[in-house]
Amino acid sequence: MKELIVRTNGRGAIEITQQVNEIVAEQSDAQLCHIFVTHTSASLIITGNEDANLLLDVEGYFQDTIADANPNYRHNNEGDFDMSGHIRSILTGESKTIPVVDNKLALGKYQGLFLYEHRGDENNRKLLITLL
Repeated sequence: MKELIVRTNGRGAIEITQQVNEIVAEQSDAQLCHIFVTHTSASLIITGNEDANLLLDVEGYFQDTIADANPNYRHNNEGDFDMSGHIRSILTGESKTIPVVDNKLALGKYQGLFLYEHRGDENNRKLLITLL
Protein backbone atom coordinates (compact mmCIF):
# COMPACT_ATOMS: atom_id res chain seq x y z
CA MET A 1 0.00 0.00 0.00
CA LYS A 2 1.21 3.49 -0.88
CA GLU A 3 0.15 6.82 0.56
CA LEU A 4 -0.40 9.95 -1.53
CA ILE A 5 -0.89 13.37 0.08
CA VAL A 6 -2.66 15.98 -2.04
CA ARG A 7 -2.78 19.64 -0.99
CA THR A 8 -6.08 21.31 -1.84
CA ASN A 9 -6.77 25.03 -2.14
CA GLY A 10 -10.46 25.06 -1.32
CA ARG A 11 -13.49 23.57 -2.96
CA GLY A 12 -13.11 21.91 -6.33
CA ALA A 13 -11.57 19.02 -8.24
CA ILE A 14 -7.86 18.32 -8.68
CA GLU A 15 -6.77 15.82 -11.30
CA ILE A 16 -4.56 13.14 -9.74
CA THR A 17 -4.31 10.73 -12.69
CA GLN A 18 -0.61 11.34 -13.28
CA GLN A 19 0.35 11.06 -9.61
CA VAL A 20 -1.48 7.75 -9.28
CA ASN A 21 -0.01 6.48 -12.57
CA GLU A 22 3.49 7.15 -11.20
CA ILE A 23 2.70 4.91 -8.23
CA VAL A 24 1.13 2.25 -10.47
CA ALA A 25 4.23 2.19 -12.71
CA GLU A 26 6.36 1.18 -9.70
CA GLN A 27 4.64 -2.24 -9.57
CA SER A 28 4.83 -3.80 -13.02
CA ASP A 29 2.56 -6.77 -12.29
CA ALA A 30 -0.46 -4.81 -10.98
CA GLN A 31 -3.81 -5.50 -12.61
CA LEU A 32 -6.03 -3.40 -10.34
CA CYS A 33 -5.56 -0.13 -8.51
CA HIS A 34 -7.76 0.74 -5.54
CA ILE A 35 -7.70 4.35 -4.31
CA PHE A 36 -9.30 5.40 -1.02
CA VAL A 37 -9.49 8.94 0.42
CA THR A 38 -9.38 8.96 4.22
CA HIS A 39 -11.54 12.03 4.82
CA THR A 40 -15.29 12.63 5.21
CA SER A 41 -15.43 15.83 3.18
CA ALA A 42 -13.32 14.88 0.16
CA SER A 43 -14.05 12.28 -2.48
CA LEU A 44 -12.90 10.69 -5.72
CA ILE A 45 -14.54 11.09 -9.11
CA ILE A 46 -13.81 9.91 -12.62
CA THR A 47 -14.97 12.36 -15.24
CA GLY A 48 -13.91 14.13 -18.40
CA ASN A 49 -10.59 15.97 -18.33
CA GLU A 50 -10.70 17.60 -21.75
CA ASP A 51 -12.72 20.71 -20.83
CA ALA A 52 -12.33 22.71 -17.60
CA ASN A 53 -15.95 23.88 -17.96
CA LEU A 54 -17.08 20.34 -17.16
CA LEU A 55 -15.72 20.65 -13.62
CA LEU A 56 -17.18 24.14 -13.25
CA ASP A 57 -20.57 22.74 -14.22
CA VAL A 58 -20.25 19.92 -11.67
CA GLU A 59 -19.45 22.45 -8.95
CA GLY A 60 -22.33 24.64 -10.10
CA TYR A 61 -24.69 21.68 -9.80
CA PHE A 62 -23.44 20.95 -6.28
CA GLN A 63 -23.88 24.57 -5.24
CA ASP A 64 -27.42 24.63 -6.62
CA THR A 65 -28.53 21.35 -5.03
CA ILE A 66 -26.46 21.03 -1.84
CA ALA A 67 -26.42 24.52 -0.39
CA ASP A 68 -24.00 25.66 2.26
CA ALA A 69 -25.51 27.05 5.47
CA ASN A 70 -28.84 25.29 4.98
CA PRO A 71 -30.80 26.22 8.11
CA ASN A 72 -32.07 22.62 8.31
CA TYR A 73 -28.55 21.27 8.86
CA ARG A 74 -27.90 20.39 12.48
CA HIS A 75 -24.21 19.57 12.01
CA ASN A 76 -22.15 22.72 11.36
CA ASN A 77 -19.23 22.34 13.76
CA GLU A 78 -16.67 23.68 11.29
CA GLY A 79 -18.67 26.32 9.44
CA ASP A 80 -21.32 26.82 6.79
CA PHE A 81 -19.73 24.32 4.38
CA ASP A 82 -19.39 21.52 6.96
CA MET A 83 -22.56 19.48 6.39
CA SER A 84 -22.77 20.27 2.68
CA GLY A 85 -19.23 18.89 2.35
CA HIS A 86 -20.23 15.65 4.04
CA ILE A 87 -23.30 15.25 1.81
CA ARG A 88 -21.25 15.87 -1.35
CA SER A 89 -18.71 13.28 -0.24
CA ILE A 90 -21.39 10.69 0.49
CA LEU A 91 -22.88 11.18 -2.97
CA THR A 92 -19.60 11.04 -4.89
CA GLY A 93 -17.81 8.33 -2.89
CA GLU A 94 -14.56 7.78 -1.09
CA SER A 95 -12.97 5.10 -3.29
CA LYS A 96 -12.40 3.87 -6.83
CA THR A 97 -11.11 0.59 -8.22
CA ILE A 98 -9.62 0.93 -11.69
CA PRO A 99 -8.08 -1.75 -13.95
CA VAL A 100 -4.40 -1.38 -14.81
CA VAL A 101 -3.20 -1.91 -18.39
CA ASP A 102 0.40 -1.36 -19.53
CA ASN A 103 1.39 -0.09 -16.07
CA LYS A 104 -1.17 2.73 -15.95
CA LEU A 105 -4.78 3.32 -15.07
CA ALA A 106 -7.03 1.98 -17.83
CA LEU A 107 -9.05 5.18 -18.15
CA GLY A 108 -10.78 6.24 -21.34
CA LYS A 109 -9.32 8.77 -23.74
CA TYR A 110 -10.99 11.75 -22.07
CA GLN A 111 -11.30 10.39 -18.53
CA GLY A 112 -9.35 11.56 -15.53
CA LEU A 113 -9.24 10.63 -11.85
CA PHE A 114 -9.92 13.59 -9.57
CA LEU A 115 -9.77 14.28 -5.87
CA TYR A 116 -12.78 16.46 -5.07
CA GLU A 117 -12.34 18.83 -2.14
CA HIS A 118 -15.73 19.70 -0.64
CA ARG A 119 -14.56 22.22 1.94
CA GLY A 120 -13.86 25.88 1.39
CA ASP A 121 -10.41 25.95 2.94
CA GLU A 122 -6.98 24.45 2.28
CA ASN A 123 -6.37 20.87 3.35
CA ASN A 124 -3.87 18.06 3.06
CA ARG A 125 -5.81 15.00 1.90
CA LYS A 126 -4.46 11.49 2.38
CA LEU A 127 -5.16 8.80 -0.21
CA LEU A 128 -4.29 5.14 0.23
CA ILE A 129 -3.41 3.29 -2.96
CA THR A 130 -3.47 -0.49 -3.08
CA LEU A 131 -2.20 -2.34 -6.12
CA LEU A 132 -3.35 -5.89 -6.79
